[in-house]
Amino acid sequence: MEKRTTRSHYKRIGDKLVDKVAYKTENEALTLARFLNTRPEAIHKMVAYKCIKCGMWHIGGNGTILTNEEKEKIAKKLKNKTI
Repeated sequence: MEKRTTRSHYKRIGDKLVDKVAYKTENEALTLARFLNTRPEAIHKMVAYKCIKCGMWHIGGNGTILTNEEKEKIAKKLKNKTI
């Protein structure tokens, strides 16, 4: 599967496109993306990106498979707030 080179303002739900949640700051989006990456059911890494349509920040998957070691490292940093 190829990784996307562009990001979207929308997410697909069924056959409809819906606006993604927009965050005002990069830090806000990054913190949530990192939290999502620590969930046990997380498979693909979530990343924050600046939207070219609205100028705000969104979260989306980048296709990278998360390992348990990566999840633990992210969780430790979140706990210590050193990200």
